[in-house]
Amino acid sequence: MRFWYGADYNPEQWPEATHEEDIRLMAEAGVTVATVGVFSWAFLEPEEGRFEFEWLDRVLDRLHAAGIGADLATATATPPQWLSLNHPDTLLVDEWGHVLSPGSRQHVNPSSATYRRLALRLVGAIAERYGDHPALVAWHVGNEFGNDNPRDYGDETALAFRDWLRRRYGSIDELNARWGTAFWSQRYSSFDQVLPPRAAPTFRNPAHLLDFDRFGSDALLDGYRAEAAMLRQATPHIPVTTNFMGMFKPADYWSWAGEVDVVSDDAYPDPAHPGCGRTPPCTGISCGRSATAAPGS
Repeated sequence: MRFWYGADYNPEQWPEATHEEDIRLMAEAGVTVATVGVFSWAFLEPEEGRFEFEWLDRVLDRLHAAGIGADLATATATPPQWLSLNHPDTLLVDEWGHVLSPGSRQHVNPSSATYRRLALRLVGAIAERYGDHPALVAWHVGNEFGNDNPRDYGDETALAFRDWLRRRYGSIDELNARWGTAFWSQRYSSFDQVLPPRAAPTFRNPAHLLDFDRFGSDALLDGYRAEAAMLRQATPHIPVTTNFMGMFKPADYWSWAGEVDVVSDDAYPDPAHPGCGRTPPCTGISCGRSATAAPGS
């Protein structure tokens, strides 16, 4: 069995003059694979529809020359500023109805058709350019799906949620029976009346909340599947994965596991935190404590 040894590498965050030294030090440390391009959408497509790949060409060429493979990311984890400004319908809406601004990461509604269209255009361009590159050893789709955008509560998501419920229950009578909507006069007469479980004056229906969580995981998974399908069509010989995050509640990794060729998991142990000697190890996410993550993770 051959083991890969490496980590994320974010060359776009550093002057290109340092890249050769970076890669020399990687080779000296025995690195065999580097994940590249996770947060590079703004560099790969600086303006809508205009791609710049030359800088990434040089990075992959240098990695290959040093005997280091590339786990090449689709760069779709965080949209660039132009996408958010040109297409504000892609922005997240929280449960109070606030539209969240860009400026952090993953500031996108997972159910947005506009985001999906633009993300797949980028994935197609990357696959076409690098599908035959000798450094390519794996594809890395997105990044930590749902870590910062686990749920959206906007109108486009409401439509997608209703479609999901129709497929799950078949009839509104079945939904009413399963959700126990006789309680507190919550009965629905059509699927069109069902909203995401937005902020409410008091306790929300727990079955509604549970199904919205199930839907949310499936919405994230649909985004992964769409990208993975495009990559597998272009390069059926290259494995496809994305990175999980331990016991991450917003995504049902049991349903995701069969969709990845390699199961990948992130862990952020913090030696300053006394709980991080536990078994299983503390990931920062599963224990509810903010993780100290390396840049680019």
